[in-house]
Amino acid sequence: MDNADQVNALLKLLDAQKDAYQDTFRQVHELLAQNIAATALKGPAIPSVPPQSPRQSVSGNTDRMSRTRKVSTGLGTLTTSFESRRTGDDSDVDDDESLYVSSTLEPELYTEDSLRKHLQAYKWNPYGARILETVIDNPSRLLQNPLIAKHKGPTDDRSHLSHYLVFDVGPDGAPVPLDFSHMERDSSRASAIWRAISEVNQPPKERLAVGRITIVREPSPILFGAVHHTLTKHFDVDELFRHLIDSGGSAAHMHRSFEEDVRKQRSFVFNFEYFTIIAQSCKPMKWQLADRQEERSASHISITRSSSVVALSLDGPAVRKVKNPSRQANNSHGYSYDPWSAWHLVNLQCYPDWHATLDVHDSTKHFVNGPEAFLATVLGELRDAQKRFEEIYKAITSLIMAPLEFMFDSDIRDRLLFEDKHFTYSRRYFWAYQTLGLMNDSIRAMIDAVEDTFTEHVWQGTHKTLWPLLESESARNVYFKKRLTSLRAKFETEVQNLRKQIDENEQRRREIRGLKEELFTGTSVQESRKSIENTEITIQQGHNIRLLTLVSIFFLPLTFVTSVFGMTNMPTDMNYWDFGIVTITVCVPFFILLGSLNTTRGMHFWRVKTVALLGNVGLWMKWLFGRQTRANSDGSLLAREEPRLQMFRSTSTQNARNTRLRSWSAENDRSGKISLDSAAPPRQDTEMVRPAMVASRRSNLAELWTYEKERKRTLRYSHDV
Repeated sequence: MDNADQVNALLKLLDAQKDAYQDTFRQVHELLAQNIAATALKGPAIPSVPPQSPRQSVSGNTDRMSRTRKVSTGLGTLTTSFESRRTGDDSDVDDDESLYVSSTLEPELYTEDSLRKHLQAYKWNPYGARILETVIDNPSRLLQNPLIAKHKGPTDDRSHLSHYLVFDVGPDGAPVPLDFSHMERDSSRASAIWRAISEVNQPPKERLAVGRITIVREPSPILFGAVHHTLTKHFDVDELFRHLIDSGGSAAHMHRSFEEDVRKQRSFVFNFEYFTIIAQSCKPMKWQLADRQEERSASHISITRSSSVVALSLDGPAVRKVKNPSRQANNSHGYSYDPWSAWHLVNLQCYPDWHATLDVHDSTKHFVNGPEAFLATVLGELRDAQKRFEEIYKAITSLIMAPLEFMFDSDIRDRLLFEDKHFTYSRRYFWAYQTLGLMNDSIRAMIDAVEDTFTEHVWQGTHKTLWPLLESESARNVYFKKRLTSLRAKFETEVQNLRKQIDENEQRRREIRGLKEELFTGTSVQESRKSIENTEITIQQGHNIRLLTLVSIFFLPLTFVTSVFGMTNMPTDMNYWDFGIVTITVCVPFFILLGSLNTTRGMHFWRVKTVALLGNVGLWMKWLFGRQTRANSDGSLLAREEPRLQMFRSTSTQNARNTRLRSWSAENDRSGKISLDSAAPPRQDTEMVRPAMVASRRSNLAELWTYEKERKRTLRYSHDV
């Protein structure tokens, strides 16, 4: 395995030096041609076949641009064929360079002075200002010379932990890495990154690039500013910064033909958002959502929100005008761009770990155009996401599952079954359950972004705005669709793996839910036993308090009696009969009362009696105060109303007699009618011969009694007056 890695590294190194090899081979070829020409002047021409040269890259020289491309049988084919045989994939090399992008990128050059002016003059949005906070809010930092630190060793902005990969893709589709390792050895990594991204197709480079791949991992704030400065011509870098900070889930921003900004029309963005475990010696950025705990115990998993942006920009002209179907659109038409134009691809990764894939782009893989490189980069991010999800899944599994010693150690079983005073396992299960749920949401968002964006029309090259193939039957379009078919199969495999990850997470969540229920059950049993023990203790304490209360109650009346007889104003002769009689008179009823109150029946009896007594007292008070009130009011009215009372009495007596006579007559009429109807003989009742007289006599007695009461009341009131 180690030998294979060494061979692969040597092959990559040889491929990186292909330019120098081609130049040397060209010189040898020209020298041989001169020798053949000189030999031809000296003697007859000898037919010979010149050695074949490898594929030549396009350069800025006019004479070299006019040369005819030759078929490559050199180092590039050798290394690629070897890598393909080693991995089992088909060779990515095709002899016809017309199948690849041929237009080159425009030369670009940026300096530290231009970077300084850009950082000072640019109007940063809130996202860019948050990322570059330590740079743009520090005037002394912007005036620092050099602006990008060149000293070796650790730096305050942690730029020494940043990583980069920059590739120039030539007309043959092979990405050649820009190696500035010598600058890292002599100065700093930040200066090497700046050098790699600040120059595009600059002399004395002869192999001009048709595409540029820029990958920056965990850049420091000043390097974020450098990326913004060098790429703002091709991308809306403020938008890329916003995708890095916003926690809205993974999403694809691909259908942008109708945007106002031309940079957005020609660019395609795919942002990833998920989580990763913070690696040792790594530190999340200030704007990242992360676990900020410095001390990491064995049962603690430090997680941070991770984000990555993959963006592609096509520099060529628009090839199709597309009508905007939206009724509320500002632009009635949009434009789609040629997938075979020169291109820039940028990948900004903010993952504080060491698990990024480094072999997504290398010299053994050729890209026919920018969209293929973009899809390959997105595919690499999907694989990295799966690795990080798998790592978190394993960490959570080891955190919540019982260790192997669980089967043999009762103390471990007790710790896992019963909760402690700090609620350790409840908090641990809750965190693990919710974290796996958030991971599944992140994975689903990622899958939805892939499936909703890369539809059948995209894979077939018939989409109106997303990399349309105008001549679908041309050789390079047919070749590109063949490559897309292979990429589609790889995407489907990764999406299927992500779905399996969701199923595994759900299964683990069900197990965590079961562990929570078992913990709750065990803790409930333990609490029930504790409650029973506490109840017994409480009952025992109640008995003790009751005994103490009875003892104190027993001595309470005795204390009262002794305190009374201990007064100084009591008789001084020694006579214990009085003391004994009083003691018995006070204590015995008191003890009987307390004894009865100590039973339910006695308590009920005394409660009823007490309520009845209080009710009677209330009625008596009401009668007493009501009688006094009536007496006071009647006394004042008696003198004024005496004549009227006399007339009222006579009238009332006569009315009463008349009423009784009418009632008796009506009753006799009803009785007679009933007797006639029923044909019954009339009833002979001697006691009711003259009921009016009987009633009259009773009424006279009542009248005399009432009159006598009123006379006495009048005399009393008159006497009071």
